[in-house]
Amino acid sequence: MPTARTRPPANRGSSAQARLLGLATFILSEPGPVSRRRIYEAFPDDYAGSPAAKEKKFSRDKRDLERLGFVLDREDVPAADDQVAYLIDARASALPPLELAPDEAAVVWTAGVSALRASDHPLRDELESALRKLLVGAKGLPPRAAATEELAAEGAPASGALLDKLVDAWERRRTVTLDYLRIATGEVVRRDVDVYGWGRRRGEWIFAGHCHLRDAERVFYLSRVCALKVDARRRDPYRVPAGFDVRRWTRQQIWDYDVHPPREAAVRFRGSLARVAGQLLPAARLSPDADGGRVARLEVRNLRGLVRQALAWGPEAELLEPAEGRAMAREMLATLAAALDGRAP
Repeated sequence: MPTARTRPPANRGSSAQARLLGLATFILSEPGPVSRRRIYEAFPDDYAGSPAAKEKKFSRDKRDLERLGFVLDREDVPAADDQVAYLIDARASALPPLELAPDEAAVVWTAGVSALRASDHPLRDELESALRKLLVGAKGLPPRAAATEELAAEGAPASGALLDKLVDAWERRRTVTLDYLRIATGEVVRRDVDVYGWGRRRGEWIFAGHCHLRDAERVFYLSRVCALKVDARRRDPYRVPAGFDVRRWTRQQIWDYDVHPPREAAVRFRGSLARVAGQLLPAARLSPDADGGRVARLEVRNLRGLVRQALAWGPEAELLEPAEGRAMAREMLATLAAALDGRAP
């Protein structure tokens, strides 16, 4: 991995660096190379003015991203208007060295060890590696941090073995039988599943395929699988549908869950959220409103999920439609207010 340049960008304050990190995150989140036009549309407040002004600022941002350690590659796209697009190679990029004060290192160490011992996260190996590096490079850690057995969890994580069995069954196109934990009721149910694909969603392993019980495509969390075995009753391999794309599931948001038929919804973003509306609701159709905000319109299959998320975004996000969703929001806020007052709603 190349060594990151340690000279920071020109000192324009922490907000400028936060903006650059936002730009890098946007480019990394896109499925392919991103054109300048797409970047300008995603950050209209940052790239305003004439074409020459936009190009000048973007050129400066590219230099600053490289100084932060990001490897920004160009790709020629002859058929596109810009004829050039950009992507960031996450594997080749490296941020500048992080210097932690002794008390900061102790906090990071304590939190990391706790997460490592209590979690079956798919990135636990990377976390353990990071903690061992912290052990070597940081000063002021408590004496017990020198005992690397702190990093060992009680019992090996089960997700690795389950994932290996899942992948093996997928490669051979063999149906698997799951003992699956249903979170809503706490009961363990048995499911026969033809696994079509797997991936990570928001840091957790998931897999999707045909559920024989529901006779439909469903998504499953690996962390909720209590037991998994190949179904010996079915000898013939199944077929993965030609149009299946696991990204439909790995990129699925809570408002995409199949709770009800598709419904139109609209969310208005103001202030700081207006500039990142396209990142908050990437599948939405965006339009400006009279007050300088942006309105996002999209189809949802779990209206309550969108309502919860809109409330979590805070006062700069407002659910406009449908009326039923606004009623849900009022109900949730009333319940919360009653809980804070210590009384029933």
